[in-house]
Amino acid sequence: MGKVATTVEEQIQLLRERGMRIDDEDKAKEYLLDIGYYRLGFYWYYFEIDKHHNIREGISLEDIIKLYYFDVDLRNLLGKYLYRIEVHFRTQVVYHVSNAYPKSPTWFNDSAVVRDDFINRLSKIYSDAFKTKNIPIRRHHTDLP
Repeated sequence: MGKVATTVEEQIQLLRERGMRIDDEDKAKEYLLDIGYYRLGFYWYYFEIDKHHNIREGISLEDIIKLYYFDVDLRNLLGKYLYRIEVHFRTQVVYHVSNAYPKSPTWFNDSAVVRDDFINRLSKIYSDAFKTKNIPIRRHHTDLP
């Protein structure tokens, strides 16, 4: 039989039994109902000291929540920049492939265009747009074995 559902009170009790400090039970209930036990488990996992999921001494649910929100903030910050990289790359693909096949405005749906060498064309676009112009990326590719 698989795992069974637990109430938020049972989750708090289990966390306390495993050594997590919970100073404000009402706030803990709010966090567990808002974010979820399972998702927060990804953050307290790093503080587990054994296979029984016991938590390192001194770790509180508030510490885990701070780590969770740091991760959320970091993801949002990185997402903004990753989006710009994605848009730039897609623009480069559309520009170069559209100009390579000017008589095929729907090249993305044309099997004569989208074939094995298409990957090579994308690789060249990546190389031209990022690898050769971006010093950290160029250095990364130079250091590869």
